[in-house]
Amino acid sequence: MTMKTAQITRCLALSALTTGLFSFAPVQGQSTGTVPGEDPFVSNNVDPSKQGLGGGFDPMSLIHNANLSRTRNGSDFAEDTQRNINKAADQFKQLQQQRLMEMQQQQTEPAIAPAPGSP
Repeated sequence: MTMKTAQITRCLALSALTTGLFSFAPVQGQSTGTVPGEDPFVSNNVDPSKQGLGGGFDPMSLIHNANLSRTRNGSDFAEDTQRNINKAADQFKQLQQQRLMEMQQQQTEPAIAPAPGSP
């Protein structure tokens, strides 16, 4: 083995040993903070209506409460949509009739032609 290869081999062996030692250390000292056999997700569920103001900020509860407290249901949404479509259709018809009347007025009015011999 050449000197450079020996240095690379020692360096790799040392880094593997160091990585191995440090990766096992946190595993031995970690604690989940739960009772064995207890599902941590089930024990953390709290009814948001009973939680009160002192419970802290929970984004999932915020989203859940927003979904539960909707003021509009599906039929309200359908009615609003139909009302908006009808309103837009009425506006379009009025504008269309107005344009047609303007076109008819322009066609019935004779175009003013310049007098013959004028510059």
